[in-house]
Amino acid sequence: MERAVHGVEEIIGYSFHDPYLVWEALSAAGSIVAGGTRRFPNGNKRLAILGDTVIQLALAEDWFQGHEPRAIFDNIRQQIFSNHNLNVVGHAHNLDAFVNLAPSQSTISPVTMAATVEAVIGAIYLDSKSMDAVKAGMGALGLAFSSSVG
Repeated sequence: MERAVHGVEEIIGYSFHDPYLVWEALSAAGSIVAGGTRRFPNGNKRLAILGDTVIQLALAEDWFQGHEPRAIFDNIRQQIFSNHNLNVVGHAHNLDAFVNLAPSQSTISPVTMAATVEAVIGAIYLDSKSMDAVKAGMGALGLAFSSSVG
């Protein structure tokens, strides 16, 4: 667990106060890992839902501060949120090296990697309660609104 947590922290540039949050974020549904006294029967699915929402909020905040039309925001949101893009981002940043797969899985599916990226962002939010920390983590992964404009 320690190697995975430290590896992800280096990738995203954020140090977790609660390492079990990032451990949960790395746990695919059906994996048989636990964190401390917590179990993750649904893997990272709950964190992925939270992460999806937090990513949208971060993008909307950044868009709101600028002057781009709504159509630009919608296009960027669709590009960033596609499972294809989140899968590419996760592999490009070597998050796949730390994912805890279910015993029945031998490879990381694109959907599993996309959920892992979202879950890591959700974990940053829960741990920090800071949109600045979320945006920094997103920026480290190339998911920031400003990196998508132009």
